[in-house]
Amino acid sequence: METYLKNILNFFSHVKMPGFATMMSSVIILFFIGIGIWGFSRIRNIQKGNLIITEYGLLDNEKEKKPLFKLVKKDYIIMLVMTLLYAIPAIYNLGGFKIPETPWAPAEKNDGFIVDLGKEVDVTKVMIYQGYNEEKYDGVKFNIKFLNSNDTYSDSEALEKSGFFSWKVSTKEFKTSKIKIIADKPGSAINELAIFEKGSTKPFKVMSITSVDPLIKSSIKSPDGKPYKLSNLIDEQDRVDLYTLSATNTYFDEVFYPRTALDFINKIHPFERTHPPLGKYFVMIGMLIFGVNPFGWRIIGTLFGVAMIPLMYLFGYKIFKKRFLAFCTAFLMMFDFMHFVQTRISTIDVYVTFFVILMYYYIYDYFVKKSYKAGLKRSLVPLFLCGLAFGIGIATKWIAMYAAVGIFLILVIAKLDEIVYYTAYKKSGLSSDLFSKFWSKYFFKTALFCILFFILIPGIIYFASYTSIMQVPDNGIKEFFNNQSFMYSFHNDLNAKHSYSSQWFEWPIMTKPIWFYGSKALAAEKLTSSIICMGNPLIWWISIPSLITGIIVAIKRKDKYMLVPIFGALFQYIPWMVVRRMAFIYHYFSVIPFIIIIIVYLIKVFMELGGNTKKIVCTYLVLTAIVFIMYYPILSGMIVPRWYASLLQLFPGWSFRY
Repeated sequence: METYLKNILNFFSHVKMPGFATMMSSVIILFFIGIGIWGFSRIRNIQKGNLIITEYGLLDNEKEKKPLFKLVKKDYIIMLVMTLLYAIPAIYNLGGFKIPETPWAPAEKNDGFIVDLGKEVDVTKVMIYQGYNEEKYDGVKFNIKFLNSNDTYSDSEALEKSGFFSWKVSTKEFKTSKIKIIADKPGSAINELAIFEKGSTKPFKVMSITSVDPLIKSSIKSPDGKPYKLSNLIDEQDRVDLYTLSATNTYFDEVFYPRTALDFINKIHPFERTHPPLGKYFVMIGMLIFGVNPFGWRIIGTLFGVAMIPLMYLFGYKIFKKRFLAFCTAFLMMFDFMHFVQTRISTIDVYVTFFVILMYYYIYDYFVKKSYKAGLKRSLVPLFLCGLAFGIGIATKWIAMYAAVGIFLILVIAKLDEIVYYTAYKKSGLSSDLFSKFWSKYFFKTALFCILFFILIPGIIYFASYTSIMQVPDNGIKEFFNNQSFMYSFHNDLNAKHSYSSQWFEWPIMTKPIWFYGSKALAAEKLTSSIICMGNPLIWWISIPSLITGIIVAIKRKDKYMLVPIFGALFQYIPWMVVRRMAFIYHYFSVIPFIIIIIVYLIKVFMELGGNTKKIVCTYLVLTAIVFIMYYPILSGMIVPRWYASLLQLFPGWSFRY
């Protein structure tokens, strides 16, 4: 029996899954078939007289002439207060403004320097701050040597320049009066050197720093034009960060995006090329305004995260027409861990998620209103805005294409539903100008405008986003096409492994949160500073049950309007079920806004039961906020006792501290 089971497992382990495009095409075809059957059956029922749409339902267009909801002063106050309450902890401790800025780089192989300490020192730590250089100069190893009692140099260890604006630390201890650091290749920039004496928390004040070979002349130039000087290595000792906190360092995928934004500023070939450029432009804007520092490269993403709070309030109000339910929608977004963490790290997921929400926000208008009742011009406005959001989203990250599939199917359903109404109108014998030129205006013209809104305009935005890359010398327009091929090959062929990667079915139950950042230096003092990427358990653990229940309840109650957030959740999630490359829990981020709307829908249904249901809902909201407050220290990088972080590690796969 055991052999039989092994053979079965071995067979399935060698089954090669179809490619992503094939799998997604199959999913889309299945949805098309289902939608087609639904539309055809409704038309047949109209023709047979089994489905009757009243004259009022066919011709009344008062709803289409009015906005879906109207805000009053109270709503603006609620949104303002919620936005401010979220913004304060989101921006607090976001990042520092002062980091080492002045660089030095080895001119050639075996170039380096000697640090004279002036006396014998018990060295416990040597730190270098990794600077900014062209990609071709990455990977340099800086070999640390110390003068021993025999007056010769002994090897300590090597620090490899593998990051960008972050501290690299050697904790190998030795006693010496001089330290020599030699590079095995040229070009890698260091912005500061710090040496720590045993028992001290401040950098040791060195006597002098000299080149190993004063005759070496460097021909390497910094991409940002800053001169490479040896004295720059010890000129910003007040900016040394013993604990290597997130306030002075890039962490996790920040190694890619701020650096690429700086490449755009300096018009050199970009470091990160696995995603379209527009998201890095947002990062660049923050750096141009606030400087090249952690606050500068994080602030714009954080402001987008702040803007999601009123956006979710508006979306909730648009769908549910109730102020309390709009409040619930924004409230759950406020206190979701993933939303907080992903909008404070300088990556591009926050931008694409924001524009994906906008895409569904605008298509909702088109879906719930009949275009022939609204009139052609009025009906085209949400399509234009949806297409604009799609163009910005797709120029940021390709996962906006997942949303485009959902939007397209929603549009198909909306138009099929209008055919049903047109069939009912023709059968009724009524006469109305609303249905004049029905096919030419509301199908053929709309289709032509959709080509403009969803293909041409997004295409122009997408192409224009490559301006900085095409302006790099020797690049030109060919680099646009080269990058498309490179991105597709990268994501399609990626076979790498990562200790924090996880599969789509693990995300909702959070079996493997990502430890974005942690400070090793604080562990010696029984403290920790961590940033953990995960969701709020009171939202995430009920996300899949809520999605399934929401679909069932919406079908049973015939709440057609819920199709939009349900499709939003499904089409941001289903593609990850068929992706073969490694994925991470943060890929669930763009699903969560729609899951929250579905949870609020179930809250609405629950509250309709009456009794103490609203008190129960308020209790759930309060508990969600309390859990967020409990976890806030390890979501924000706050320094807390190690025991507190340990207390929050509820499961074996949760690691929150050194």
